Amino acid sequence: MIPSRKSPSVAEGILSVAAWLAIGILTIFWTLLIGLVYLAHRWLDPQRRIIHRMAGLWGRGLVAMAPGCRVRLFGEGNIPVGRPVIFMANHQSYADIPVLYFLNGQQFKWMADTALFQIPFFGWAMRMAGYVPVRRGDARSGLRSLEEAKGWLKRGIPIFVFPEGTRSHTGALGRFQTGGFRLAVTTQTPIVPVVLIGTRRLLPRGGWVFRLGARPQIHLLPPIAPPSSDPRQVRPLARKVRAEMRSVYRRRLKDFR
Repeated sequence: MIPSRKSPSVAEGILSVAAWLAIGILTIFWTLLIGLVYLAHRWLDPQRRIIHRMAGLWGRGLVAMAPGCRVRLFGEGNIPVGRPVIFMANHQSYADIPVLYFLNGQQFKWMADTALFQIPFFGWAMRMAGYVPVRRGDARSGLRSLEEAKGWLKRGIPIFVFPEGTRSHTGALGRFQTGGFRLAVTTQTPIVPVVLIGTRRLLPRGGWVFRLGARPQIHLLPPIAPPSSDPRQVRPLARKVRAEMRSVYRRRLKDFR
């Protein structure tokens, strides 16, 4: 668990107000720009690669507006070359999404809660980028989302999943949902576990104040391949991935402090 100060400073509050205003303006402007690109390249770029790159610039821009924030990336060589993967990251903060765009131009499609797709401008951009909405508690919708994700994997585009399904309340890894692991088993796609450190300190759950000088870290772990397409492998695979992520998270968190 990452400790965070209970009361942010006055300077952090003032800078955060300015940062949120800038983030709102950037998001509106960038969504309009993405819309123009989407209309111009819809048939020339069916995989929405250009729009994803633009989303990456948006994410990096947002992180740059957080006072003193610097992102560090470790283990980039663990991403297999020439085949799609399923990235799975722990979920600490709303800051996770922009921070993960620091994967140095890596193409992928988010699988995210449908609520995010309903946010004006932000959600519109997600739809134009071809990201995959997932409705919690709706089995039929979940099957449609898995089929859409399979389609992207067949086209060589990785998928990005938060297996906890929601942000952690304490910083500790929560229970993993099985949807992403079912996708990995049925498509025989390797999983690249991703451990995030420090995003909760940057923007704690339930808070709106950015903490000064945060140094989030992204740790890419070696890929884990499903042993077979047997559906009975889903839960053992989930346990194995969670154990690997939990071990690295605890070890790196000590160094981070």
